Amino acid sequence: MPYTRAQLVAQALVDLGIIAEGQTVSDTDTSKMDALVEGAMDELAALDVYYVSDYGTPGPTDGAIDNAAFLSLAQYLANAACSAFNLPADEKMKALEIEAIGKLRVLSRPPRSKTRLSIDPAVRGGNRGQYARFPNNG
Repeated sequence: MPYTRAQLVAQALVDLGIIAEGQTVSDTDTSKMDALVEGAMDELAALDVYYVSDYGTPGPTDGAIDNAAFLSLAQYLANAACSAFNLPADEKMKALEIEAIGKLRVLSRPPRSKTRLSIDPAVRGGNRGQYARFPNNG
């Protein structure tokens, strides 16, 4: 089952360290993070990193975010939200963003159909690597 926009916002707040496990999210934190979702997802699409087809509507409601990309998208969103929450840009968040971008690039590349091309034996011929006898060779 795909994740929703509200789950993405909540996970990004957890990754940012705004809320701890067991705490409830305040409405102001949710609305701050929700305002950054569209910009972050559009930025990933413009950079050809990853395209999210349905990231929901502001509120946060709806959305169909792929399960495989959910955690990486939340990490990228958390790093993008550092300045909005007056948190200093630290090495850990930047490293998580770089790791998330790498994973999202892998997830968005097309599947490989075949690793090596093979040549049809009929085209290759039977005398591969050997000289054939021709009438003028004697």
